[in-house]
Amino acid sequence: MKRALLVDDVKLIISMERSMLNRQNLQLFTANSGPEAIAIHKKEQVDLILLDQRMPGMNGDEVCRIIRNDDSLKSVSIIMVIASSSSKKEDIEKCMNAGANDCITKPINTTELLEKIANHLCIPRRQNIRVIARLKVKTQSGDKDFFANTVDISTGGVLIESDDSIGYESDGDAIKIDIFLPGNVHPINTIGKVVRRVDNGRDKLPHYGVQFVDIAEKDRKIIEKHVERHYVKSNI
Repeated sequence: MKRALLVDDVKLIISMERSMLNRQNLQLFTANSGPEAIAIHKKEQVDLILLDQRMPGMNGDEVCRIIRNDDSLKSVSIIMVIASSSSKKEDIEKCMNAGANDCITKPINTTELLEKIANHLCIPRRQNIRVIARLKVKTQSGDKDFFANTVDISTGGVLIESDDSIGYESDGDAIKIDIFLPGNVHPINTIGKVVRRVDNGRDKLPHYGVQFVDIAEKDRKIIEKHVERHYVKSNI
């Protein structure tokens, strides 16, 4: 199992980062200062450090430079976390000159962070993070309309709970799906394909796994934001 060290002087940020990463098959360590981060890395020899740039006492680029100048510590991937400010460009340049492998800007985008970590650790990442979601959906298969609820959702598809067969008999045929997300005036219109059915016993409705096969990029981004927001909330 790969090992990652999360470094930030703000405990809430550490908590949020843990929430983003706790399903990624990583052993996580945390530190609230530069000296503590160096001490933990000396002991644990982690594979990756997610390091805040601006911290009291010792900034992240100083920590990075110390690690890169120590032969026993330097073989680690370091991703610097940069504040979104007028000096962002200068901070990125300072961190890269100190030996950072990559940078990411606050507020941290979960998808971007997981992609960077997967890239630097050479580990597979889950392509579609799913969150539990009770959303209203309308599906159309042939000339029949069905109304149901989702069980969970990702940018790749939805799991729908329904007592109607929502197109499962016509294997391989596309169905229309309207998803009603909270805060959206209009439903998201997609085309999907039912790829599996799960029977849950006599007293429970069956579930249908629907894969999106045609979804507008703007609608995919709306779903992505919904998933990221609820994924973090559910894991704090």
